[in-house]
Amino acid sequence: MTPIRTLLVFFDRDFLFKLILVLLAWSLVPLGEIFLFIYLGSLIGNSLILILAAVAGAAGAFVGVLQARRAASCLRAALARGSHPGRDAVDLAGLLVSALLLITPGFVTDVAGFLLLVPSLRESLGRRIAARLKTRVRDVYDRLKLSAL
Repeated sequence: MTPIRTLLVFFDRDFLFKLILVLLAWSLVPLGEIFLFIYLGSLIGNSLILILAAVAGAAGAFVGVLQARRAASCLRAALARGSHPGRDAVDLAGLLVSALLLITPGFVTDVAGFLLLVPSLRESLGRRIAARLKTRVRDVYDRLKLSAL
């Protein structure tokens, strides 16, 4: 299989459609944030909204980084023991994404970041993503015929 054909396998119609949806969502989030800032600013004042956003983001990022440090130490301990660190790695990835969302200014991203701080939600989302990645990696493995190696 030529390298170009291998690359085109990743860009099938479903993948391109999902990519367009992700890019559309990526552009709608800042618009939603701007709308929410303007709306809430008209209700309770612009300076209070900016202070509230800064405090929520800073406090959430602080809590997220503290939890990420704890998860990183659990991951290191699992690796030192020689056990499978899958759950700890998913936990750490969720906490890092949470901290990134909390650092990003805005209320929508703060809500998403705070939701990722909840362990049960983070674990459930991690399981779903891992299941999708597992099937996707298996498809790529089969298409590239790596089992023949």
